[in-house]
Amino acid sequence: MRKIKEYDETKVLERFIKEFFDFNELVKIGFFTKEMRGKYEAQAQKICHFFGMETVYEWRSEASQVHFSYAEGKRPEDEPFVTVIPSIYE
Repeated sequence: MRKIKEYDETKVLERFIKEFFDFNELVKIGFFTKEMRGKYEAQAQKICHFFGMETVYEWRSEASQVHFSYAEGKRPEDEPFVTVIPSIYE
């Protein structure tokens, strides 16, 4: 019988944050501090507090509707006025 690999909650959190949150960019804008590097629980708490979420895994759990602005001010012909960004779970 094949043994099911146990998962480490800390590693799951680390992988999730690394995939969806760019640490260096968030430091540049002052959201994270350099001291938070590698402290994924602290990063998750900051994200949850700022966005009003219970858990960081709620991030983009629903589709979002956004309007993109373009540098030249011209939207490509095939681009709709409102773009739907699907949930990460779809």
